[in-house]
This record gives sequence, C-alpha cells and structure tokens, in this order.
Amino acid sequence: MEPKSKDQLIQELRERVYALEEIESDRDAIERELKSTRQRLQHLLAVSPAIIYTTKASGDFACTYVSENLQAIMGYTPEQMTTDPKCWPDHLHPEDARRILDECPRLVERGKGTLEYRFRRREGGYIWILDTFRVVYDDAGRPLELVGAWADITDGKHAEQAALEAKRYLARLIESSTDAIISTDKEGKIVLVNEGAEKLLGYQAKDLIGQPVTVVYGSEAAAKEILREMRKRGGTVSGFDCLVKDKDGSSIPVLISTSMLHDEEGREVGTVGFATDMRERKREQEALQQAYDELEKRVEERTTELNTARERFQYLLTVTPGIIYTTQASGEYACTFVSENVDPIMGFSPWEMLEDAGFWFSRLHPEDAPRVAAEMAPLIERGGGNLEYRFRNRAGNYIWIQDTFRVIRGESGRPLEIVGSWADISYHKQAEQALGERMAIMKDLQTLVAASPSVIYTTTQSQDGYACRFVSENLTPIMGYLPWEMRDNPVFWAKHVHSEDAERVFKEVKRLITQGGGTVEYRFRHRRGHYVWVQDSFTVVPDKEGRPKDIVGSWADISDRKRTESDLKKLAEKVEKHNRFICETFGRYLTDEVVATVLESPTGLRMGGEKRKITMLMADLRGFTSLSERLPPERVVTLLNRYLTTMVSVIKQYQGTIDEFIGDAIFVLFGAPIWQEDDAQRAVACGIAMQLAMASVNEQNRQDGLPEIEMGIGIHTGQVVVGNIGSAERTKYGVVGSQVNLTSRIQSCTTGGQTLISEATRREVGPILKLGRQMEVKAKGIEYPITVSEVLGIGRPHQLYLPDIAEDHVPLVDEVPLTYMVIESNQTGGELCSGVLTKLSRKGAEARLESPVDIFSNLEMYFTGKEGESVQGTLYGKVVGSVPGAGSDFSICFTSIPPEIEVFLGELLAQAAEAQPKAPVRKTPKRRRSPLRKNGRALPSGPAVS
Repeated sequence: MEPKSKDQLIQELRERVYALEEIESDRDAIERELKSTRQRLQHLLAVSPAIIYTTKASGDFACTYVSENLQAIMGYTPEQMTTDPKCWPDHLHPEDARRILDECPRLVERGKGTLEYRFRRREGGYIWILDTFRVVYDDAGRPLELVGAWADITDGKHAEQAALEAKRYLARLIESSTDAIISTDKEGKIVLVNEGAEKLLGYQAKDLIGQPVTVVYGSEAAAKEILREMRKRGGTVSGFDCLVKDKDGSSIPVLISTSMLHDEEGREVGTVGFATDMRERKREQEALQQAYDELEKRVEERTTELNTARERFQYLLTVTPGIIYTTQASGEYACTFVSENVDPIMGFSPWEMLEDAGFWFSRLHPEDAPRVAAEMAPLIERGGGNLEYRFRNRAGNYIWIQDTFRVIRGESGRPLEIVGSWADISYHKQAEQALGERMAIMKDLQTLVAASPSVIYTTTQSQDGYACRFVSENLTPIMGYLPWEMRDNPVFWAKHVHSEDAERVFKEVKRLITQGGGTVEYRFRHRRGHYVWVQDSFTVVPDKEGRPKDIVGSWADISDRKRTESDLKKLAEKVEKHNRFICETFGRYLTDEVVATVLESPTGLRMGGEKRKITMLMADLRGFTSLSERLPPERVVTLLNRYLTTMVSVIKQYQGTIDEFIGDAIFVLFGAPIWQEDDAQRAVACGIAMQLAMASVNEQNRQDGLPEIEMGIGIHTGQVVVGNIGSAERTKYGVVGSQVNLTSRIQSCTTGGQTLISEATRREVGPILKLGRQMEVKAKGIEYPITVSEVLGIGRPHQLYLPDIAEDHVPLVDEVPLTYMVIESNQTGGELCSGVLTKLSRKGAEARLESPVDIFSNLEMYFTGKEGESVQGTLYGKVVGSVPGAGSDFSICFTSIPPEIEVFLGELLAQAAEAQPKAPVRKTPKRRRSPLRKNGRALPSGPAVS
C-alpha cells in the first residue's frame, strides 16, 4: 500500500473535522430539545391535579422528588418535602400511620400498590389522599425507587360517608315506622317487610319475603286494583281505603299509600307501600258518633223541657194574681209592658196602658198621688222598693195595689227601666184586722212554698256572715238538711259553699246586695257529701234609712242544666278540634277562604254558582318546559317548589285566592269567595310584589347551582261565574267564563319580568298606577282589539315599583345565520325558514327574517357557526316588535336559552363588545325586554312558550 501524500492527509483530516462539527451541532440540537421537553414536563406537573413524587424504596421512604403542584394542594414547598426525610410519615393521620407503614413493605414486594390515608395540610386539617405507586428496580433486580402520584379524594370520601349515613338513617326510619311498610319487585314478590308490617299482619318477615303480594291483599283482584290505581294516578296512590288479610285470615281496614319504583331508564322495578291500621280510628269514629247521637237526644229532651217550662211560665203570667209590668224610669213612668192578666184584675186591655203615656199616674187616687210621686224618686235611687196605693179600675172603683219593683240600670249607672208587679191587696186591707184570716193566708203560703221546686229563704246580714231567719221545709228533700240546722248556725251557708266557688260567690253577693238583688250560681254541699249546683236569686229589703236589712231569695237546683252545659261544651270542643283538623288538612289543597266557606255554610258543597265581577291574575314562568327537560327531575322539583313557595307567600299577603296550579303557572282570584272594594288594586300590587320577589328566588337558585328563571303576569277584571263546579264525587271551587280565557291571552303576551293589565283593571285601580306603554292587541278568540298596559309600579298605600334596567342591542361583527320556525300553541312542526342575527344583547336580539312574522309569535331557532357547523341546542324566543325603518328586521326576546347556546351567544357578545368604540355611549333608560315600550299596534299570534 502506497503511503498517502501530504495533501491527502490534510484532506482526510479536514473531512474528519467536518464530521466532528456536524456531531457537535446535532448534540446542541438534542440538548435544546431535551431542555424544551423538560420545561414542558415541569409545566404539566405543575398544573396536574395529581402530585407526582419519587421516594426511597425502603426505610423511612424519604422523598427524593415531588412536583411543584404540591404547594397548591397541600401547602408545602417541594424543598420542605425532599430535605426532611420524616416530612411524609410525620404528617400522616395518627389513626392511619401504623396501618400505612406496615402495608408499604408488602406492596413494595409486589412491585406496585394503592393506599388511602389522611394527610395533614400545612395550614391545618387533614385531606384524604389516594396514593398510587410503582417500584423501579436496579440492574440487579433490587427495589431502587418508588414513583407514584397523590390524588386528593376528600370530596369522594365525604360523599361515601354521607351516602352510608343516609342508608343507615333510611334503615332506622323504616324499622321505627309504626306503619306497615312492604316493598315488592317487578314480578310482584315481596322483598322488604318492616316490623310494623309484622305486627299488623302477624307474620314474620322471613315468612313473607319471596311470597307474592296477593298474600297480603287476600286476592289477586285486590292487588291488581291497587296496581291500576297507581298507574291511573301517575304511579302513586295516597290515602286509598282497602282491606288486607292477616295471618289468621281476618280482614283489617287500612289506609294505603304506595308508589311505583323505577330504574334510571324509567322502567318499573317494583313498588313500595305504607299501610296505616284504621281499626282503632274506626272504633273511635263509631264511639264519637254514638256519643254525638246520645248528646243530641239529651239536648232534644232538655229543649222539650225548656219549651214546656216556657209555656208554663206564659200560662202563669196569665193566671197569676200579680200583674207583671215594665215602665220608664222617669217622667210619667210610661208603661212599656204589662201582662195579659191586667184585664181580669183591673178591667183594662194591655194596649190601653201601652198607648197612653200618662195612663198609670192619672188613675192614682187623688189622696195617694202626691205621696206616691214623692216616694218614687228615692226608691228608684235605692234600686227598688214597695208602694201601696189606690188605683181606679175600669168600673170606676178604687182597688188597693201593692206595687213591688226593681230598677234596671245602664252601664253608666243611670236608671233605664222599672220592672215590677202589681198585686191587688184590697182584700188584705179590708181584712187587716182579722188575725185569723192572716194566719190562714200564712198557712197557705207555707204550703205553697213547701210544694215549690225552689227553696225559699230569708237571711239577715250579721258580723258572722248571713244568718238564716227562715227557710222553707223543702230544704230537706232538696239539700238533705233540716230547716233548724240552717237557722241555728249563723255560718252554715258560708261553710257549705264549694271551696273553689267561695271567694267568687262572697264577692258577687256583696256586690249584688249593693245593687238591690241579683242571681249567682255556685256549688253547695249536700248532706250526703256531694255537691249540688244552685241558682241563688234574691232581693234586698232595706230598712227605713235605705240600708240593706233582709235578703229574701230562693235556691233552685240547676245540676241537670249544668251537666247539659258541660256536655255541650265538650261537644263544642270536639267539633272545634274536628274543624281545625279539616282546615289544617284541606288548607294545603284549598285556600283558607274556600275551606271556611264549606265549613261555615250548610250549602258550602252544593253545586252551582253566581255571576260576579272579580279580578284575575295569571303568572307563568318563561321557558320552563325546555328548562325542565335539561335538568334532573329532583332539581326541577326543587326549583319549582322554591318558586311556588315564595309566590304563595306573596299571594296570601295580598289576600288572593289561589284557584289552581297549572304546572308552573298560577291562577289567582281577587274577589272570590270574599269580595272587597280594593280587589283590583291588591291584584296589581300582588303582581308587582311577585316580580320583585323573583330576585330572592334567583339568588337562592344561584347559590344552589340552578338556572335563573323569569315570570310573566297578566291581570284582568271582568264578570265570571263563581262557585262549586264538578260532580258529587269530585268538586272544585273555581270560575268559568270568557274573561278567564282573556286573562290567559293577556298573560301570553308578556315577556320575562313583565306585568300587563287590561283596560278594565286599569280603570278599577285608578290614577295610583305607574304605567309604561299602552297598546291595542288582538287576542285569540276575542272579537275586538283590547287595550293592555305595562305596569311599572303602584303608589299609596302599597308603594311598589319595579327597577329600571337598561339593555341595548350591540351590532355583531359578522351576521350569524339561523333557521327558525313559528310555534303555534306550544306545538312545533311548522315550516323551516332562514334568517340572520344582526344585533345581540344578553336576553334578546334583532334578526332579519326571510318570512314576516306576527308580533308576539313564538320562534324555535337553530344557529350555524363560522365554519358552517351546527351549534348544539335550540333557542326559544318571542317576537316583541319590528325594527323601525327595516321592513324585515324584528326584535326578539329570548324565553329559553340552553347552556350550549348561552356559551355561543356569549362569545358573539364578547367579539361585538371588543369591536365597539371605546368612548362612552349615552344610553336612554328603558324597561327590560319591554315590547310595549318600543312598538305600536301589534297582533299576537299565540301563547308564550313556557
């Protein structure tokens, strides 16, 4: 081989240098790429929700690397974790540390593992960690390092604990229920029986589980009847009366409440039911009815006795020798009443005395008239007394009269009327000197007193109390005591008054003595030890100086009457309790006024009605139908219940009667069943208050992650038929008539947050209203156009005003293509047309439409993106006006915006806002989404989509 020349060697060396330079250049590129990759990896680790780490594979498992997101999640810096070998084990929860440190070596031997434990954060408190790792081995196969990730699973752990606690609570609730609870699978076989069902039916749970439910109902027909009722009523039966069979075959009356169970796909998977034992309640109802019947019988008997006594009294007034009268307490003492026996005694007809004011005074004997006139005033001042004088009868003869009277006083103490009796004592006067005749009269009087049903007595007030001077012989059969026992003991009466009545009776008697007499009721101890109810009626006999001297009175046994009153009181309490139960139960389904009308009126449940002018309010949520389709059922119910609860509270505050809930719509009456002069005024104030209350509803929705909702309200006043409508089996209190439909049409013209009233309502309320734009609309089914007004507020006494909200449409950077169809009566399927969005706001837009549409038409709209792709979701809106100067441009208010469309429109608004001039633009305040404040005449084409 020939040696290389110098030039060849130089060329070869030069080629090697070039090759080395290329290798150096490749190495620099690799280092740059490696650095970029490392930076990218560091960024990914920093934003990852999981913390990446490496530790030693044994000993204290000291940390050798940890990602930067450690500080954001746990509060420690990576340096604190990697420089302190005990940082990880020292921060384990004391209850978890021993378990984790014992389990780690075993998992290292397996090459990988997963652990769950609590780890203390820097700022305090523990979080649950899911620790997943793998073992990295060296060339000799020995564990070299652990590479793993920490994930925060605190929320999941809390959810697991809450679910476990809920399951335990449900089990306790089922077992503690006194009602029988039975659940079946889709084949109708029993899968769950609680202790209440075991007690009711006499079976043990193991005997029933797996058996067909017909065992409980006694027959397949009875079980199918319950199933049919559930399906007929939407899957739930509440308060259904039926019979079940116990283990011995006996029928038990129960009240069934049962529901169909469904899986996540809506398929029937079984049933769950509650059965309440009605045997005791039925026995109580039968006992109550029997007691009521017995009480009615006793009341009827007492009423008959009372009527007989009243007839006896009327008869006694006719045949009694004393003439009963009442006169005025001053002047000529004109007669105001006189008993019929005035004719046989004095020869005058009662009307003669009643029509001549001076009749009595003009017929006094001339010798007696001055004395009687002089004595009357002092006696009236003392409260009553006795007079004797001569009085001329119809025949012209004078007869001696004993005039005994008492004075009736008014609240101010002034004498109002004189009540007394005239007794003909002529024969007493003639026989005044004949002692024998007087003794005979006394004997007759004693016999009469002894035969009386009342005990006659006289007492004298003394230092020891009220000492008895005389008591009739019938004291013994009535009270059991002998007359001398009462006469000889000055404190006899006071000691035998019931201790619970004594203080009251002593005060009352003292007061009545100062008034000249009266009546008091109390319990008096019988000789046998029991107490007798006594009605004590007495008159005070004064001495010559007018001071109380003697008390003349009678005791009547009223024990039977008191027992009847007690029975009636107990019955009234039972009836009141029953009515309260009815009001509390049915008050959840009917208004308080309707329940009161049914209970207080015997014709409350009778079919029929009356024509009446009332004010009607109808409220409806905008876009609720499409909103409910996007949310889970339980979220829909939460949202709807919150809205209805708030609105019902406002309606009650303004005394409205809720006639019906129609889904998310509320129909309210003002003027039925109770009419008031300010019905229309309260209806409008109620509508404004309801709109203002929507702010609190939406605030709670935002806190719970629920969408905000809006409501439209229509109010109208007119003649309707009000009353009970339906059949004997099912009756509803409500209204019918064309004015009801007109109220619904007015409501259909509203947008969210708007209240419209008819011209009739505006006239009823008067000038206290603050109105927006008025306009005429042609409502469906109404022959002539009607005038409606937008209400912005109402003055005194309510002082309610809606806030002014300014919202302008912003021109879009590029017009957005759309397709749309008109919805009629909430039904889709019309012709699909094209158009473009030209301007946009948060809740509305302006659009150029291919085909003209009527004002208040409801549109279903679809959008196309910049790249020609279809935007997911359907937007619903209402045409609220036409744009002046642009024949095919219309203003649209959105009624339902799904989340996908909301994101799409938000991006369009952001682009339009950036393209707007930065200088401030002067805005004219206007009402939010108010078509009536922008447009003139319009014809509605259908109801709003709700």
